[in-house]
Amino acid sequence: MRCILGLVGILGLAASGAAQSSRVELVPTLGYAWGGQMLVQERAFQFKDLDVDISSSGTYGLRLDVPVGQSLAVELLLQRQDTQLKDDQGLFGETPGGFVVPGSTHILDAEFTTAQLGFLWFVKHGPARWHLAAALGLTHANFLLPIPSDRVSSYSLGAGVQLELSEHLGIRFESRYLTANTDENLRSTYTFANPDCRDPCSYTFAYQDRFTQTWLSTGLAIRF
Repeated sequence: MRCILGLVGILGLAASGAAQSSRVELVPTLGYAWGGQMLVQERAFQFKDLDVDISSSGTYGLRLDVPVGQSLAVELLLQRQDTQLKDDQGLFGETPGGFVVPGSTHILDAEFTTAQLGFLWFVKHGPARWHLAAALGLTHANFLLPIPSDRVSSYSLGAGVQLELSEHLGIRFESRYLTANTDENLRSTYTFANPDCRDPCSYTFAYQDRFTQTWLSTGLAIRF
């Protein structure tokens, strides 16, 4: 919360210094994200170290752009992804059976929330405004499984285009690449009893040293 308030404060300062002819833009977005992995050290049935993928899924968010010049804007980016861990390797409840009831896929739910502050550089003006983007901030990961939540620094790079519909409206399309500096030493071990596994039955969940994703998004730009 403190980080977000700080970002809003910086945006306020940028707005006070913007040219009189500049317009602030608010952009609600919908999109799609794919990529990202977790490490699972399975010590129950398979006795393997497995990379478990994050399922590709939809995203929603908000962008607030404050111009600071003819071709530059400060941007506050907020994005949320509600997704799941992929269970393609029979880790959670399938044969030979783990500690999750078969069919209880909600236990695999995961949430990734990103808040970043950055810049948009408009490389072409006109009815179609092309831009490059860069931002720094925080990404928070949260799981229903006994995986420790993590809040880490992240950055994103992207490019996009905004098609102007009128003086106050536009449609924005953008792609971004996100990198989050997750801590591979942050891990937790869950032990359980099962007659089909050798003692001790345990899963250790850990982050990779980096978490990366690709984002595609579209939004309605509302200009004030």
